[in-house]
Amino acid sequence: MRKLVFFCRRRPDLSHEEYERSLLVGHVPIALRHHPTMRRYVVNVVDASAVPGSAPIDSIGELSFDTLDDYRDRLYDSEQGREIVGRDVAGFLAAADAWECTEHVQRAGAWPGPLGRRSPGVKLVAAMRRAPGMDHDAFVEHWLSRHVPLALAHHPGLVRYVTNVVDARLASDAPEIDGIAELHFASEEDRRTRTYGSEEGRRAIEADVARFVSGIEAWVVSEWPCRVPGSGEAAAEFTGD
Repeated sequence: MRKLVFFCRRRPDLSHEEYERSLLVGHVPIALRHHPTMRRYVVNVVDASAVPGSAPIDSIGELSFDTLDDYRDRLYDSEQGREIVGRDVAGFLAAADAWECTEHVQRAGAWPGPLGRRSPGVKLVAAMRRAPGMDHDAFVEHWLSRHVPLALAHHPGLVRYVTNVVDARLASDAPEIDGIAELHFASEEDRRTRTYGSEEGRRAIEADVARFVSGIEAWVVSEWPCRVPGSGEAAAEFTGD
């Protein structure tokens, strides 16, 4: 499958809370109804920045399709569906940057939970840029072959770990990033106290990150799985709980 990741920003006349409700209660059922080729749909509402200087975004969308053409050419069920989705999006979304990615599930965890409900625990999403003098392929090789084993060994609190290799920007004005990581923890306490198993592990991770990453932006999010292959019917209603 082709995975598309969208970093979304609200209209300036809306509060973050108003945006969240418009997205979950208003938009998600519309998207599920009118995007028939969308195989998987996960909405992440941004709760807080995890790294100083991270971009002020409001949500991160994960949309997966069998092929990129299913997104580019067959996204809508009809012209009427296209118009309905367009009107709805214009009511709450100001802008979005998007990237085409290849997903690698490094630790699966018990995922997903019930569709249309907030996933338990805490999720961290991190966008990374490669180190100076390193090309994208070298970044990917280091990340997947050297860093992932270190992360699995030294992050004992991780219950799910996904690495998304950025293959392309969907628009030329999107920021250049090389990878997007998803780190799930069972609780905020685990995120704070069990990210590292030891000081030695912390030093090993930090030293390795410095070898292949020049910048990281990260956000703590609330995850809402909306459509997942093999998990029954997609969620049609959201309670906001």
